[in-house]
Amino acid sequence: MGGRRPRLYNIELYRRIRSAIERFFGWLKSFRRITIRYGRLASTYKALVTIASIIIHLRYGTLR
Repeated sequence: MGGRRPRLYNIELYRRIRSAIERFFGWLKSFRRITIRYGRLASTYKALVTIASIIIHLRYGTLR
């Protein structure tokens, strides 16, 4: 009854990456048009998320 062995990982790196991802989604939710999802088409929604991601990167990209 052997299962998979747990993967070894760097806990500090995991915490930093997870924190960055959670902050990104928090910033992404601040864009009302994306949160409410005015665009019904998937292509429109993807374009809005892409534009919001670019804005977030330009605004907060230098933070570390």
